[in-house]
Amino acid sequence: MKDDIPPLRMTVEAGKLTPADAFSAERLESYRHGTTMFVQPITDPQTKKRRKFWAILGLVIRNCNTPWRTVKDAANAIKRTFGLMDDGGTTGNVRIMYPRSLNDLSEPEFEEFYEDAMLLLQRITGVDPETLAKESPGSDAPLLQPDEGSGDRKPSTASDAAAAPDLKAEAIDKFLRLATDKHLTPPEKRSALATVEGDWLHELPDKAAFVKACSETTARVIEGELKAQAAKRYLSALASKPEENGDEAGES
Repeated sequence: MKDDIPPLRMTVEAGKLTPADAFSAERLESYRHGTTMFVQPITDPQTKKRRKFWAILGLVIRNCNTPWRTVKDAANAIKRTFGLMDDGGTTGNVRIMYPRSLNDLSEPEFEEFYEDAMLLLQRITGVDPETLAKESPGSDAPLLQPDEGSGDRKPSTASDAAAAPDLKAEAIDKFLRLATDKHLTPPEKRSALATVEGDWLHELPDKAAFVKACSETTARVIEGELKAQAAKRYLSALASKPEENGDEAGES
């Protein structure tokens, strides 16, 4: 699958290349000083609207309540919503689907995708993303999270372990926010639930039972079988249980 993350945009100045925007400067600074890089000069493959799409996603993630943690998560969820997926075959009788690269879309196809994506973002956040972009200072450069340029996860540390309860609380909030979102219909919520569950399994890979419990409880709220407040009390109690009992509690 091609990489959607835009390449660095550089400007030629007196025999050297300098970043053409804040995004490129931030990405470039992430490399160790003295690193030798191979550069192939090409014209900018990203149209203004394509850059604007990534910029708006960055603004939405930073300023709005969403089910996603990163720009990449948001983009992949939007692609899944509109069926922009490639068939990756089957593994163990399970069909694997991969999000397509937006670079594969023609300009008319991207225009249609862009309009649909903006409407979806407005329904999820309650905020017009175009208005958000106009009111926020900055350029058309994508506003990605610091780790968006790499697919690697950061190694776990003691501070990560200490942050686990906070992440669990955030997960509960994200799941139940989806369940109670007045801008989405029940079928849309059910469709989005799988995406939210997948995102949190990626974020909390060693807390799969807890994430599964969040997803199943959220489904009950969506179906009207359980009140959101009762669901939050149950999941909060589950999150506060000792680690060694977490899996058993999640399966009860």
